[in-house]
Order: sequence, then C-alpha cells, then structure tokens
Amino acid sequence: MPNQIKKYHQQRMQRFLLVITLFIIGIFFLAALMHVGAGDAEWGGMSVSNATPMMMMEHNIPKDEQGVVVDWCEDPAYSAGVRAGDLLKAINNKRIKNLSDFLKVTKATNLKPGALLDILRNGQPLYITMENKVGIHDQLKKSLNIDMGVTGTEGTASIPAKVSSTAHNQMTPVAFANRSPAETAEAGVIGAAPNNPNMSLPTPKEQGAATKELIEGHWLGIELIPSTPELAKEYQIPPDIKGLLVDEISLESAESGILAGDMVVAVDGVSTPDLVAFTEATRLVKNNYKAKILVSRRGKLMEFTISSTRTIGFSQNEAAQPITPGALSPHRSRNKPCTTCHIIMLTGGQLPTDAGDILPNPPPIVKGAVAPHEYRGKCKTCHLILKK
Repeated sequence: MPNQIKKYHQQRMQRFLLVITLFIIGIFFLAALMHVGAGDAEWGGMSVSNATPMMMMEHNIPKDEQGVVVDWCEDPAYSAGVRAGDLLKAINNKRIKNLSDFLKVTKATNLKPGALLDILRNGQPLYITMENKVGIHDQLKKSLNIDMGVTGTEGTASIPAKVSSTAHNQMTPVAFANRSPAETAEAGVIGAAPNNPNMSLPTPKEQGAATKELIEGHWLGIELIPSTPELAKEYQIPPDIKGLLVDEISLESAESGILAGDMVVAVDGVSTPDLVAFTEATRLVKNNYKAKILVSRRGKLMEFTISSTRTIGFSQNEAAQPITPGALSPHRSRNKPCTTCHIIMLTGGQLPTDAGDILPNPPPIVKGAVAPHEYRGKCKTCHLILKK
C-alpha cells in the first residue's frame, strides 16, 4: 500500500509538471503568434519591424493603417525626429506596407540629399526630413564614450553609414497642428525652413507632384471640387449620388443654366464620381462643340448642354498648393497625411499673397468728377476724394 501511495503521488507530480510545462510552452507560442513576421531591418539609424496586432495596440495605431513600426533609433533618424513606436508609412512618397517594401525602398534611397518620411505617431501624421548627418544625440553619446551602435546607411540596408564628425545640423520634425493658412502665415513659416535654412529636399518630381490627389477641376468656366459629407448635407445631395460639386461658374457654363451648388454626376452619359473620372469623360468629347451635363440640384436630376463656338476641350485640374517644412496643417482634419495632396518646398511654390487678389492703389479723384469706371458703388470706397 505505501508503494502504491508513493507511486500515485509521483504520477500526480508528473502530471502537474506536464501541465506547467505545456502552459509555459503555450505562453511562448501565443507570444510568437502575436509577433508573427515581426523580424527587423535597419536603415538610417532606425530598426523597424512589421506591425503586429500587439504593436498596433501598444502604439495607438489604427487597424486600417499599414507600415513598419520603429523599434529603436539612433542618428541620423533620432536627430531628424524619428522615435520608437512611430509607424513609418512611406519614404520619398514611396509606400511601405511591410519589411519587404522597407528593404526595397531603402535600398534605392540616398540619404545625402535628404529623405522625406511619412510617419504616424499616436494617430497623428508627421512629415519628417532626414539627412545622413551626425546630430546632437550621437555627439553626446560619442563624447560620453557610449557605444553608438548601428547608425544606418547611405543607400542600402545593413552597411554602416558614412558620416562626418563635424556635420551636426539637427533636423526638426514637422508636426501639423489644426491651423488655417492665414494663421500659418502669421506664424512666419511661409517661404522659410524653420531652424534649418540649409535643408535639402527632394525635387517636386521625386516627391511625385504629378500624382498627388486632385482637389479642383476647371472646364469651360465651371469649377468643380470633390464633395464632402458636410457639403452634401448643405446642398441636399442624396447619399447615393456620387459626383463633383460646382463651386463656381463663368463663361460657357454660366450660359448653360448650371448653377453653383449643383452636383455634376455625368458628362455625355459617362459618370463622374471624382476628378480623374471627370477629366477622362471630358477627354471623350474634347473635339465636340457641345456636351450634355447631368447634375443633381437639391436632389433633383437635371440635364444641361454646354456649348462653345470652339471645340470644348477637356478639364484641367489642380492639386493642393505646396507647403513648407514646419508649416502647420492647412486643414482641421482630413484623416490622411498632408503629403497625400501637398508637396514640400522651401520657396517658390506659391506667392505669399495671391497676386490675383492684389489691386493697384487707385489714384485720387476730384469731388464731382466723372466716375472713372462703370458703376462700382461709391467712389470713396476706393479713391481719395479731393476738393476742387
């Protein structure tokens, strides 16, 4: 009997140890599942991993976002403003969805002229310019004789970066706030790069200026913009109607009967849900002298004809104006990075004041003189009135 009891206790202990072992193995297996495909790669002083569910939860990354997560960073990434936990979404406007994309893009990226990084931090978009220079962070570590580790590459992954001990210009990260263009101008950032006038940026072509999201179209005096939920509500546009809002009319479009506030849904039977589709629809009729335009006006479908004494041509479009490094966001919120629509330029992208809105200083006129224009209201609104 004692031997049987002893054997029983041994079997219980063995079962207990087996359960504990399986439990520990299960924990490690679950942890491995949570980090499937994590891996890591290094470039520009940063180490990145594929975004796993646990990482996205930890760093407040929305589920529908794609990119690689920064695990840690040294210079030049650190001095440029990159931080652990950032989601890197694009480099020089080239999208990055995973480590494979990251390695492919970084292999073809030269840091010498600077690289534009699209980053998401705590759910907020950041736009950072990174150059291959030793910054304050690495200088401090070097002076303290601390191992600097891998600082990145000049063009390919896993090759030590070529850096100069005298180069120490620190790049400033750009965090876009909720400010209007007027407020941005008051902040004094238009036309100048904050804290670093020697900043080097990729050219508009390298930033993909021609592929940016369109914001406005023009055709025969009709100005069109993409609709928004707020505009659709304001102009009573049914939710199932997809098209472009008429923002302004002149020339032939004014003669046709189309009004501002109408929603253009088709050109000669071809639907126009967005500006790209509208341009293609107008290309089909560019050699004609007239075209039928289907619009939704306050929920009612109406058809008008635009005609011209010349061939009507096709739509010309605009993207958003350039913004400067450090500029504040031109919009309150569009739930997308500013670089979806804008390119980044130091100067020359636009005049600080719209030249079309600048009026010449009108000369003074004598009281009782014949008005110098057709009726424009009271002369004293613009002119200084002199006594005879």
